[in-house]
Amino acid sequence: MNTQLKQTLVTALGLASLCTLTSSYAGDIAYELRNNAKVEDYFEIGLGAHSYSGPSRTETDGNETGFHGVINGSYNWKGFFVESYNESTTPFVVGYNAFENDNWSFDITLAPNHIGFDESDDDRYIGLDERDTDVMLGGRIIGRFGANIVQFNAQHDISGNHKGHSLSAQFGRNLQYGDWNFHGLVGAHYSDSNVNDYYNGVTALEAQRTDYIAYDAGSILNLSAEVGVTYPINENWVFRTTARYVDIDDDIIDSPLFLDDSNQVTGINTSLTYVF
Repeated sequence: MNTQLKQTLVTALGLASLCTLTSSYAGDIAYELRNNAKVEDYFEIGLGAHSYSGPSRTETDGNETGFHGVINGSYNWKGFFVESYNESTTPFVVGYNAFENDNWSFDITLAPNHIGFDESDDDRYIGLDERDTDVMLGGRIIGRFGANIVQFNAQHDISGNHKGHSLSAQFGRNLQYGDWNFHGLVGAHYSDSNVNDYYNGVTALEAQRTDYIAYDAGSILNLSAEVGVTYPINENWVFRTTARYVDIDDDIIDSPLFLDDSNQVTGINTSLTYVF
């Protein structure tokens, strides 16, 4: 993968998922909760500030504070959609809305889920086999009941990198107070051993040519929570801030690829965007 493209994807996923290594697809309920509206065609650009900390594979990827550009958008045509939302755990996705009524919708989705790495990314990867970015085909069900929203995802790797499966369930609720929209969101995210072992395991051959010990990574269950507030300054300018917490499964953190054994990830993201 092109180095600049990889860095963009890594930054987007890092800010969004805070190292959850899980996925949540386009138009996910986090966007709906933050904006108190279903996803429709739109485009927005802006500037954000972020700070997050958690476990890391390298000296630089576990803690970060800084600024980032925000480019979000959605386009729908006869049921097909393309969405980019860098505060989602999957910043880019294409899909098809196969069913929708007053309370339920079902989408078929296609998106990159995990960003790969190789020895050109960091010296700690020298001697390891390259891990490629995957592509996950899946289905997403969303149920909307007043201020409450539930979401269920099931995905399978069609890139052939690990041929693994992932499942997730999320529940969220928002509260409108004047122009301020407050929201809360909790989730559980499962990936099987094929996914986790591909990105966090160390084979016997890799152990022979590096200082790492061999490690077979099992299936994982990560738990997450977030709270946030959105305020429309006027019809074009929108202010958002979100705080997140993720509890990462020990089968990830026990990997010798990680520098520490902390399994708690915290972060805050604030942005000011202009909506066209």
